Amino acid sequence: MAELQKNNPALSSEMTKRFVQFVMVQAQNILYVLGRIPTPEGERIPPNLQAAKMMIDHLELIRVKTEGNLTAQETKIISEALQQVQLAFVEASGGTPVGMMPDRGPQVDMSALEEEEIISEETPSPAAPKATPSPAQTVTAEADEKKKYFKSYG
Repeated sequence: MAELQKNNPALSSEMTKRFVQFVMVQAQNILYVLGRIPTPEGERIPPNLQAAKMMIDHLELIRVKTEGNLTAQETKIISEALQQVQLAFVEASGGTPVGMMPDRGPQVDMSALEEEEIISEETPSPAAPKATPSPAQTVTAEADEKKKYFKSYG
Protein backbone atom coordinates (compact mmCIF):
# COMPACT_ATOMS: atom_id res chain seq x y z
CA MET A 1 0.00 0.00 0.00
CA ALA A 2 2.88 2.34 0.76
CA GLU A 3 4.27 1.84 -2.76
CA LEU A 4 0.85 2.58 -4.23
CA GLN A 5 0.64 5.82 -2.22
CA LYS A 6 4.06 6.94 -3.43
CA ASN A 7 3.15 6.27 -7.05
CA ASN A 8 -0.30 7.88 -6.86
CA PRO A 9 -0.25 11.47 -5.50
CA ALA A 10 -4.07 11.63 -5.44
CA LEU A 11 -4.27 8.61 -3.15
CA SER A 12 -1.49 9.98 -0.96
CA SER A 13 -3.24 13.33 -0.48
CA GLU A 14 -6.53 11.55 0.23
CA MET A 15 -4.86 9.43 2.92
CA THR A 16 -3.27 12.56 4.41
CA LYS A 17 -6.69 14.21 4.59
CA ARG A 18 -8.16 11.15 6.31
CA PHE A 19 -5.28 10.99 8.79
CA VAL A 20 -5.62 14.69 9.62
CA GLN A 21 -9.38 14.28 10.09
CA PHE A 22 -8.79 11.29 12.36
CA VAL A 23 -6.31 13.22 14.53
CA MET A 24 -8.60 16.25 14.73
CA VAL A 25 -11.61 14.12 15.75
CA GLN A 26 -9.53 12.45 18.47
CA ALA A 27 -8.33 15.84 19.74
CA GLN A 28 -11.90 17.21 19.76
CA ASN A 29 -13.11 14.16 21.68
CA ILE A 30 -10.39 14.68 24.27
CA LEU A 31 -11.27 18.38 24.61
CA TYR A 32 -14.95 17.43 24.96
CA VAL A 33 -14.15 14.92 27.73
CA LEU A 34 -12.09 17.63 29.45
CA GLY A 35 -15.12 19.96 29.37
CA ARG A 36 -13.52 22.38 26.92
CA ILE A 37 -16.07 21.89 24.12
CA PRO A 38 -19.75 22.41 25.00
CA THR A 39 -22.50 19.88 24.32
CA PRO A 40 -24.99 20.64 21.52
CA GLU A 41 -27.21 22.18 24.23
CA GLY A 42 -24.42 24.60 25.10
CA GLU A 43 -23.52 23.00 28.45
CA ARG A 44 -20.03 21.95 29.47
CA ILE A 45 -19.57 18.58 31.09
CA PRO A 46 -17.31 18.21 34.13
CA PRO A 47 -13.81 17.00 33.19
CA ASN A 48 -13.26 13.24 33.20
CA LEU A 49 -9.51 13.11 33.75
CA GLN A 50 -9.17 9.33 33.60
CA ALA A 51 -10.98 9.10 30.25
CA ALA A 52 -8.99 12.05 28.90
CA LYS A 53 -5.71 10.47 30.02
CA MET A 54 -6.59 7.22 28.28
CA MET A 55 -7.51 9.04 25.08
CA ILE A 56 -4.33 11.13 25.17
CA ASP A 57 -2.33 7.94 25.68
CA HIS A 58 -4.04 6.45 22.62
CA LEU A 59 -3.19 9.48 20.49
CA GLU A 60 0.40 9.28 21.72
CA LEU A 61 0.42 5.58 20.82
CA ILE A 62 -0.72 6.43 17.28
CA ARG A 63 2.10 8.97 17.02
CA VAL A 64 4.72 6.52 18.23
CA LYS A 65 3.52 3.58 16.14
CA THR A 66 3.31 5.65 12.93
CA GLU A 67 6.69 7.32 13.46
CA GLY A 68 8.71 7.21 10.26
CA ASN A 69 5.62 6.55 8.13
CA LEU A 70 4.13 10.04 8.24
CA THR A 71 4.73 13.03 6.04
CA ALA A 72 6.18 16.16 7.60
CA GLN A 73 2.72 17.74 7.56
CA GLU A 74 1.12 14.73 9.30
CA THR A 75 3.88 14.62 11.92
CA LYS A 76 3.42 18.33 12.64
CA ILE A 77 -0.37 17.99 12.95
CA ILE A 78 -0.31 15.05 15.35
CA SER A 79 2.43 16.66 17.46
CA GLU A 80 0.55 19.96 17.71
CA ALA A 81 -2.71 18.18 18.51
CA LEU A 82 -0.98 16.25 21.29
CA GLN A 83 0.53 19.43 22.71
CA GLN A 84 -2.86 21.15 22.65
CA VAL A 85 -4.71 18.34 24.45
CA GLN A 86 -1.90 17.80 26.95
CA LEU A 87 -1.98 21.50 27.85
CA ALA A 88 -5.78 21.35 28.19
CA PHE A 89 -5.38 18.31 30.44
CA VAL A 90 -2.88 20.10 32.67
CA GLU A 91 -5.23 23.08 32.96
CA ALA A 92 -8.27 20.86 33.69
CA SER A 93 -6.37 18.81 36.28
CA GLY A 94 -5.13 21.84 38.15
CA GLY A 95 -1.53 21.53 37.05
CA THR A 96 -0.99 17.76 37.13
CA PRO A 97 0.72 16.59 33.93
CA VAL A 98 -0.82 13.65 32.05
CA GLY A 99 2.11 11.37 32.85
CA MET A 100 1.69 11.98 36.58
CA MET A 101 -1.98 11.01 36.73
CA PRO A 102 -2.81 7.60 38.23
CA ASP A 103 -4.13 5.09 35.75
CA ARG A 104 -7.53 3.98 36.98
CA GLY A 105 -8.92 2.69 33.71
CA PRO A 106 -10.01 -0.86 33.03
CA GLN A 107 -7.29 -3.32 33.87
CA VAL A 108 -6.39 -5.99 31.33
CA ASP A 109 -4.51 -9.13 32.28
CA MET A 110 -1.44 -9.09 30.04
CA SER A 111 0.13 -12.21 31.61
CA ALA A 112 -0.98 -14.46 28.75
CA LEU A 113 0.70 -12.17 26.24
CA GLU A 114 3.86 -12.05 28.33
CA GLU A 115 3.88 -15.86 28.62
CA GLU A 116 3.64 -16.21 24.82
CA GLU A 117 6.60 -13.88 24.37
CA ILE A 118 8.66 -15.79 26.94
CA ILE A 119 7.81 -19.15 25.40
CA SER A 120 8.64 -17.99 21.88
CA GLU A 121 11.96 -16.48 23.02
CA GLU A 122 13.08 -19.48 25.06
CA THR A 123 13.46 -22.89 23.49
CA PRO A 124 14.07 -25.56 26.12
CA SER A 125 16.96 -27.87 25.57
CA PRO A 126 16.08 -31.58 25.42
CA ALA A 127 18.49 -32.34 28.29
CA ALA A 128 16.98 -29.71 30.61
CA PRO A 129 15.25 -31.29 33.62
CA LYS A 130 11.60 -30.45 34.15
CA ALA A 131 10.60 -28.79 37.39
CA THR A 132 7.70 -30.53 39.10
CA PRO A 133 4.97 -28.14 40.20
CA SER A 134 3.77 -28.12 43.78
CA PRO A 135 0.24 -29.40 44.48
CA ALA A 136 -0.94 -25.80 45.10
CA GLN A 137 0.39 -24.71 41.70
CA THR A 138 -1.34 -27.67 40.04
CA VAL A 139 -4.71 -26.83 41.64
CA THR A 140 -4.35 -23.13 40.67
CA ALA A 141 -3.38 -24.04 37.10
CA GLU A 142 -6.37 -26.40 36.79
CA ALA A 143 -8.72 -23.72 38.14
CA ASP A 144 -7.30 -21.20 35.65
CA GLU A 145 -7.80 -23.65 32.78
CA LYS A 146 -11.43 -24.21 33.78
CA LYS A 147 -12.03 -20.45 33.93
CA LYS A 148 -10.56 -19.87 30.48
CA TYR A 149 -12.97 -22.16 28.69
CA PHE A 150 -16.21 -21.57 30.57
CA LYS A 151 -19.14 -20.35 28.48
CA SER A 152 -22.59 -19.32 29.57
CA TYR A 153 -25.58 -19.09 27.25
CA GLY A 154 -28.19 -17.97 29.62
